[in-house]
Amino acid sequence: MIKLARLTEYGFMLIMALKKTSEPVSADYLAQTVGLELPTVSKILKQLRQAGLLDSKRGARGGYFLIKRKRDISLHEVIEAMEGRLALTECADDQGHCDFISHCYMSAGMRRVNQVISQALQNVTVSEIMDNKQKINLQIKS
Repeated sequence: MIKLARLTEYGFMLIMALKKTSEPVSADYLAQTVGLELPTVSKILKQLRQAGLLDSKRGARGGYFLIKRKRDISLHEVIEAMEGRLALTECADDQGHCDFISHCYMSAGMRRVNQVISQALQNVTVSEIMDNKQKINLQIKS
């Protein structure tokens, strides 16, 4: 089963909570809003900040805020921020290492599958999954 890590799911929750505010908000506020422990929220916010999806400001009116608009944040960006490069198998990642690559019959096919999944995730935005009424169209170019 292909499944997102729990912290990635939490990352989506935090981004969605940030999109509902117009001002920077504290990590404590976000933890209370989404129902997570503060250390977990702080860890996720740090990863999302390092990936360039959000930033923070110090001071009385400080807190975390999204750099990009929600409609500009793809699922792919959030997943890579939380989990690293997307690869279904070692051979599907150009930076991966596989001892069987010289006599494997599936590596080229798995690379193509990986590219299709990656492209699909790049084409779906956070705003699309926040809007329950909006149909999500996946257009895969071959």
